[in-house]
Amino acid sequence: MSDYNFLMESRLSPEQYQVLTHVSRMAVEQGLNIYLVGGAVRDLTYGFEMVHDLDFAVEGNPQRIIRMLEAGQALADSPLAPRAAESPSIPQVAFLNFDPRTNSAEIQFRNGVRAEIAMTRTEVYRRPGKRPEVAPAMIFDDLRRRDFSVNAMAVSLHPNSRGLLLDPTNGVADIERRELRVLHSRSFSEDPIRIYRLLRLGARLGFKPAERTANFLASAIAEKLWAKLDPVRQGRELQAILRENDPAKTLRILSNRGLAAGLDRKLAPARIPYERFARIRDLARTVSGSDPFLLNFHNAVSGLSRAHQRRLAKKAVGNRKPVQTVLNLDREARKLARVLASTRVGLPSRAFKLLAGQPPTLLLFLLVHYPNPQIQKRTKDFLHKYALVRTRLPRAEFLAMGAKPGPKFEKILEQLFFDQIDGKIRTPQQLAKEFRKLAGIPEPKPPKPQKLSKKVKTPKPAKTAKALQAKPAEPPKFPKAISAKSVGPAKPPKPANARPAKPAKSAKMVTPKKAAPTAKRKKNKKK
Repeated sequence: MSDYNFLMESRLSPEQYQVLTHVSRMAVEQGLNIYLVGGAVRDLTYGFEMVHDLDFAVEGNPQRIIRMLEAGQALADSPLAPRAAESPSIPQVAFLNFDPRTNSAEIQFRNGVRAEIAMTRTEVYRRPGKRPEVAPAMIFDDLRRRDFSVNAMAVSLHPNSRGLLLDPTNGVADIERRELRVLHSRSFSEDPIRIYRLLRLGARLGFKPAERTANFLASAIAEKLWAKLDPVRQGRELQAILRENDPAKTLRILSNRGLAAGLDRKLAPARIPYERFARIRDLARTVSGSDPFLLNFHNAVSGLSRAHQRRLAKKAVGNRKPVQTVLNLDREARKLARVLASTRVGLPSRAFKLLAGQPPTLLLFLLVHYPNPQIQKRTKDFLHKYALVRTRLPRAEFLAMGAKPGPKFEKILEQLFFDQIDGKIRTPQQLAKEFRKLAGIPEPKPPKPQKLSKKVKTPKPAKTAKALQAKPAEPPKFPKAISAKSVGPAKPPKPANARPAKPAKSAKMVTPKKAAPTAKRKKNKKK
């Protein structure tokens, strides 16, 4: 049995785990049982490194959580409010779409996480392809009304049973067999959208339909049940396809089976440039904050008229602001590319100022649709190179020089950043000098040399052991009163023809002078 607490901590992204923790904590504060259900549990069980969306099911009324999320912060009178004030990292809601019919909400958080919070319910289909009648139910009834066994699993998020897996339809075994199995024979006739879900999940996961499920699928396609979908469900499934990692794969499968018209009568797969989806996917990974779904949608409807593009955007995109963004991509990108390729932005700082206020989706559109080398280089430099230069500005060192933080300080940093990318500042010394100049901080005076009153003799370095071994030892010195000859070693005898050595004069021996001649000697000398 897998440890789902460990799987949630290790497999969910930090942003997804932050949302999961925040939502489950609010449910506990409101006294509600909440579960992680559907595709997130399937992907965790299967071992995917990335989980697409988070789906939560609540036993009870989820509007108590939805109202708190819609406000963006915990309510002032809630016990969670002090905790929210302590943690500035509580995820904020970008937009929320509430469906009162099913008592559920689709939520897009500002950190990029998409989630759904819904009431546990049962569904009864009166007519194929139409929206069902719903009623509140417990979690096991909610799991049994779902499309496939691999999606009919839940993990409890309540503190007393956190990490407990609920699998009433044995979805884990189907994951091991890599099969998609419907829960009853009326599955495709009750909800034909499951035809598209099966093909989409099979393309993504590499799963095949079980034997009975394949027979049910063939009958549903032959009876053209897919033509009975209402526009709302068509739009939701088209959005799900275009949010796939490889939309081209699913769209080709639908085209080969003749099912593309079931999503929209004007959706012509022959006009879709499939090869561009891979380029959008690869470039979207390098542009932080961009939404590849909008470019995928633009790519899928680029062959349609303006009126049909607007109609499909309202059906598949839904929210007003993203609809306007995707419909205006061509016009805004054309204007931006014209300026970006001109000589008016020859300096890198000018290109940076031009691109700084543009949405990430528009920059991604430039990289995908405008192969001009100048546009490609300036856009990529803005996204990757210049951002690195800006983060390397030594803010702490500048503050240590005596600068005060504030608007003036930020303005100086911006000017230094522009000078760096323009090549006016190349070394750290030039950077520090220019900062002092802009901030009005004088250069530090060099220290004065210290005057020495007396000459201090430098002690000679001690002789090393190696030097002492190389130099022979000196003979010992004796006091002056002692003759070295009396204590020194005997000298060897001299040869016969050698001259006699002069007697050495000692300190106490004095040579006597010749005595004066006497009178007798003088007489003998005269004779």
